Amino acid sequence: MGEIISLTDSKNVDRYRYAVYVHQLVTPDGVSYPRCFIVIRNEYDVIVYFTKLHRFVGVYEGSVCRPLSADAREKMIYITQMLNYILIDHKAIYRIDHIFKITKDMLAAFFMDYSLKEKKSGGHRGSQDVEKCILAVTGFFSRLCRKYSGYCAINKDELYSDKKVYPRYGKQHLVSVPDFQIPVISEPKEIFRDIPTKVFQILMNIALRYDPDIAFAMSFQAFAGLRPGETMNVRQESSPKGPGISLTWRGKKLVRVDIDLTHEYCLRSDSVSCGSIKKERIAHVYPPFLNVFERMYALHQKRLSRTSYEKDYCPMFVNSRGMAMTYDIYYSRFTSLITDKLRPLLLSHDDPECRIYGQMLCENSLGPHALRHWFSVQLALRGEDVAQLQFWRGDKSPESAFRYLQNKGDLIRELSATNELLTNALLREGERIFEN
Repeated sequence: MGEIISLTDSKNVDRYRYAVYVHQLVTPDGVSYPRCFIVIRNEYDVIVYFTKLHRFVGVYEGSVCRPLSADAREKMIYITQMLNYILIDHKAIYRIDHIFKITKDMLAAFFMDYSLKEKKSGGHRGSQDVEKCILAVTGFFSRLCRKYSGYCAINKDELYSDKKVYPRYGKQHLVSVPDFQIPVISEPKEIFRDIPTKVFQILMNIALRYDPDIAFAMSFQAFAGLRPGETMNVRQESSPKGPGISLTWRGKKLVRVDIDLTHEYCLRSDSVSCGSIKKERIAHVYPPFLNVFERMYALHQKRLSRTSYEKDYCPMFVNSRGMAMTYDIYYSRFTSLITDKLRPLLLSHDDPECRIYGQMLCENSLGPHALRHWFSVQLALRGEDVAQLQFWRGDKSPESAFRYLQNKGDLIRELSATNELLTNALLREGERIFEN
C-alpha cells in the first residue's frame, strides 16, 4: 500500500493539493509524447511527492497495445478535483484521513457540487462534462478496489449497476454503468466564433502588418482547418525530422499542399511541448485556397530567411528567442491582435456591419479556433458533404461536420463564401510591407 498516500497525514493539510504533473518525453528519433502523474504540491506550487495513483486511472485498459501518444491528463484532472474536494476542502465535514475511507455518499456529494456549482468563468458544466467526470472517478475507484478490496470503504458493486442493452441485431446483454444520477443545469452553450468574410479579410491584413510572425499560422487554420496546437507542430520543409510541409507543382501552378501531422515531434531544445495533435494525419490545404496560401508561404519564407532559429528542429513558427512558438504564446498574441488592433479598427469603420461586429468583440472573446470555424463554414457553403468536411477538418467522428450542414441555411443567410478576389486582396498589404 506504499503507493497510496494521503495528504491528511499532515497536520497542515491546507498547505497541500493534489495536482497533475505532465512530463514531456522524447524518443531517439525526436517524437515527443506526454507522461502524466498525480502529485502533491505545497502552497508554493512545488512538488513534494509523486504518488502512484496514475496506475489506477486507466488508459486503454484491457488492450495489449497502447499508443505512445495516449494521454490520461483529462481523467487525472477529474480525479484530483475529487481528492481535493473530499480530503482537503471538506476535511472538517468528512473527517477522513485516507483515500481508502472515501464512501459512495462522498463521491455523490462531489459529483453534485461539480455539476451544480457555477464555474469561475460563469455558467454551469454541461451533461457531457459531468458524465466524463463520473466515468473517470468511478473507473479510478473500481481499479483501486480491485487491488485493495479489503481496505477500501467502497466496493465495485456500489459503484456500478447492471443495465440491459437491446441492440438492433444480436442478443440482449448486460452492461455496467455508474450507479449515480446527478442533476445538471441545462444552459444553451454558445461559443462566439463566427467571422464575417469582410472582417476575416481585415484581420488577415492587420496580422500581416502588426504581427507577421503569426499571420502564416493563421493561414494554416483558415485555409487547411488545423487546430491551434496542430499549427504549432508544423515544421519547415528542411526539417531534419522530415519535411513538415510538401508542395506539389504542375508546371508553375501549385496543385497540392501536404502538412505532416503524423507525429508530435519535439521542436525545441528545452523539450517544451508546442501543442498537441488531436488526430495524427496528413492534412491538406483546401484547393480553392491554394493560391492565397502560396503567396502567404512566400512571404513567410522571406521572414524566416531573416530570422535565427534552432536548425536542429526547423520549426515553422519561431519566437523572439529563435525557438519554436508554443500554443500559449500563439493564443496570447492572437487575442492581443483582436483586442488591441482589430476591435478598435472595426469600431471606427465606415461599414455598419463591421462596427456592429466590433461592438460584439467588446462583449465576447475571440480565440484562434474561430479561424478553423471560418474554414468549416466555407466548406459547407461550397457544397461539401459530411465525409468531405470530416476529411478536410481532420475530425475523428462525423458529428462536428454534421452540425455545420445542419446549420447551412443559417450560414448562407448570414455569411458569404469567399472568392478569388477576396482571398487575393487580403495579401496586398503584406506584400507592400515586405517589398519596403
